[in-house]
Amino acid sequence: MRLLVGGWVLAAVLLIAGLVLVLTGSAPAVGFVLFIVGVVLTMGVTVNLLRLRAGEHARKPST
Repeated sequence: MRLLVGGWVLAAVLLIAGLVLVLTGSAPAVGFVLFIVGVVLTMGVTVNLLRLRAGEHARKPST
């Protein structure tokens, strides 16, 4: 779980850094790449978090 939260933090940093680079115009190509990597990382973390939660839910005994 900590690794997933760390992944989200890393994704947020990449998204913000990419957005700043694109909007300031200093390095739009690099900013675009950072932004896309942040989006892909966000999606990966989200899918893995949903898998983790589904696994926890499947292990719960029904009452």
